[in-house]
Amino acid sequence: MSLFKNKIILTFVLLFLAFSIGTLAYMIGQSKPEKPIHNVVNLSANSLTFHEIDKLDAFAELIVIGDGTMQSFHTNTNIKIEKILKKPDDFPSDQNELTIIEPVSLEGDVKYTVNDYIELQKGDRSVLFLMKNSFGDYGLINDNLGKFSLEGITQYSVPQSSTAQALSDYKAFRGSVMEKYNIQQVQ
Repeated sequence: MSLFKNKIILTFVLLFLAFSIGTLAYMIGQSKPEKPIHNVVNLSANSLTFHEIDKLDAFAELIVIGDGTMQSFHTNTNIKIEKILKKPDDFPSDQNELTIIEPVSLEGDVKYTVNDYIELQKGDRSVLFLMKNSFGDYGLINDNLGKFSLEGITQYSVPQSSTAQALSDYKAFRGSVMEKYNIQQVQ
């Protein structure tokens, strides 16, 4: 009888051990930090969209070459101004930083964008077309056609869902921006 009891006890111990190891493995697997997946919600808005550089230039109050110093999905983005291409009279010529408004925000794990806008990327030098709102803040205008990376066309230039024609139009518009402001192009 004692051998039988020992086999039962050994079986229960082995089952308990197997269950404990399985539970531990499951918990470790669940606690691994993974890259957060954001659901993207695109909101449409009525906004002016220019497809000619001269019209966009005329509409914009401030045009700068700058880069994001802090990547953020919030509406306000800090940029470092490298060069001012156009400015209103009351904008300081020596200003080297500015907080701008981008049409994108993050709430929890949901990213809200307007008209498929793709936010500025940290360190990506871009030509930015800006206009002051009624609160005195500068905001990006013309959606994705209001920012043009000096590094070339990347996955952050146009939405992934863009058609071949939309990409071609973006390339042509970007080329006219670089030509108008005499900026060296990277393809």
